[in-house]
Amino acid sequence: MLTLGKIDHIHIRVSDGSKAVEWYDRVLGLAPDTRFKHMQEGPHSAMMLANPSGTVRLAISEEPGAGCLAGAVAFVVSGQDFLEWIDQLAGERVLNRDGQTIARDSVHDHGFFCSISFVDPFGNPFEIVSYDHTWLSGKLKLKRAPA
Repeated sequence: MLTLGKIDHIHIRVSDGSKAVEWYDRVLGLAPDTRFKHMQEGPHSAMMLANPSGTVRLAISEEPGAGCLAGAVAFVVSGQDFLEWIDQLAGERVLNRDGQTIARDSVHDHGFFCSISFVDPFGNPFEIVSYDHTWLSGKLKLKRAPA
């Protein structure tokens, strides 16, 4: 049976491309990937953003009146990085889906993993996940997420 290797990129629709590029670079460290510059022209143009190692890529498409995705894009990190991401998002005053600024008490405890959910300025939902649950439970006051 054939199997998929990994996610290549995820399409994100936004209403303001330049604002999106600035936000994704400043908040998530995803910058334009020049190898995909040719994709910025034409009717289905997209700006490919990537992390420095190229393991995470988002294709940002500007569409007037673009709405947000129904689901969320989830990134996995280590426990230590999870704590640093919370602080990074809080420092940037990034909001969760309820419009509250991300903080260490925003963590969802799912029993064997922890997550933090947030949205970009266009309402697109994201999540950062860590499976270092035991380690994190010693560092944070975890509240069990609703089922």
